[in-house]
Amino acid sequence: MDPSTDEVDETIFNQTREQHLEAEDFDDVDSALGSDADTTTTSLSESIYNYRKEHGRTYHAYKDGQYVFPNDDREADRLDLQHHMFSLTYNALHLAPLRNPKNVLDIGTGTGIWAVDFADTYPDCQVIGTDLSPGQPSLDHSIPPNLRFIIDDAEDEWVYPGMEFDYIHLRIMAGCFTDTKKVLRQAWNHLAPGGFIEFQDYGLPLKSADGTLEGTHVDRWGHLLCEAARALGRPMGTDASANYKQWLEEFGFVDIEERLFMWPINAWPKDPYMKELGRWNQVNILDGLEGFCLALLTRGLGWRKEEVDVFVAKVSNDLRDRRIHAYFPMPVIWGRKPFPHEKAPNQTNGGPIFHGGLGH
Repeated sequence: MDPSTDEVDETIFNQTREQHLEAEDFDDVDSALGSDADTTTTSLSESIYNYRKEHGRTYHAYKDGQYVFPNDDREADRLDLQHHMFSLTYNALHLAPLRNPKNVLDIGTGTGIWAVDFADTYPDCQVIGTDLSPGQPSLDHSIPPNLRFIIDDAEDEWVYPGMEFDYIHLRIMAGCFTDTKKVLRQAWNHLAPGGFIEFQDYGLPLKSADGTLEGTHVDRWGHLLCEAARALGRPMGTDASANYKQWLEEFGFVDIEERLFMWPINAWPKDPYMKELGRWNQVNILDGLEGFCLALLTRGLGWRKEEVDVFVAKVSNDLRDRRIHAYFPMPVIWGRKPFPHEKAPNQTNGGPIFHGGLGH
C-alpha cells in the first residue's frame, strides 16, 4: 500500500463519492449468507488470562466489565473480517493526511491487525497497540519489529515517557469509555505539535431513507443496545460518535474533517460496490450479534439469557431480509494538534461530507 496521502485521498473519494443509493428489486428474504461465517514486548500476570466466562462466551479479565463484548476466538475472527470491511471502505489505513509518522498509538487495538498492517506500511515508524485484552499476535515472526503491544486502559493516566505521537488511531471505540473527553485530553497532551488524532467509528441506531426499517426487530435492536450502554455509563453508537467533531473543536484541534460512509445491513443495494459491502456486513453482524447483545442486554437491561436468544433470532431474520433497506452510518473524524505559533480558528467548515450513498 502506498502511504502517499494525496494518492490515497483521490482513490478513496473517487471510489466512495456521493451517489444515490438504490435498492435492488427484491421480494423475498435473503438466506444465502448466515452466521457461519504474551507478546514479546508485554509482561502480564496469569490473572490477565483468567477470562471472565459468562453465558458461554469469554470476556477480558483486566478491568473486568469495562468492555462489554467478548474476546474469544469467535469475536477475534469477526474483528479480522471487520478490518477487511474497513479496507474495502477506505482503501487505506487512515484518512488523516500523515507525513512520515515516527510514533503512532493504536487505542483499542483488538486483534492487532490494523497495527500490524500500519507497522508494515510504515517500517520507519514505531507503533504501539493497546487493549484491555491480550488478543494480539504472540509469535515473533508475526509481529513487525517496529510494533509492540501493551495491555492498558486508555482511561487510566498515560505513561509514555519521552514520547510524543504523530498519530493516534481509535477504531470502533464508541461504547468503550465512560469519559471520552478524558481520553481526548490525554491524547492532546501526548500528541506532537502537528500530530493527528482519528476516530473511525459507527453510528447506532441504524438508519434508512425509505421507511423500511421502521417497526422492525433490527430497528429495535439498535435502540436497545444504546439504551443498555447508557445504563452502564458507556454511551455507544451515535450517542458517542456524534460528539467527536465538537469535542475536537473544544480541545483546540485544527484542520478538523469528517467523512460519513455507510455499511448496508445486507446485499439490498443495487450498486455493485455497496452490494458487496452489504454482503460482508451481513456476515459481520450475524457473526457478532450474540456477542453484541449478551452482556449489554443482561447487564444493562436485566434480560435473561433466554430472552436474549429469542431476540437474537428475530434480529437475525431481519438482517437477512433485503426488503429492509437499512445501514450503519460510519463516520470518520480527524483533527490536527496545532503548532505553538498557530492560533486555533473557529471551525466553520460546516457538516460532514457524505460518501457511499449517505447523501440521498
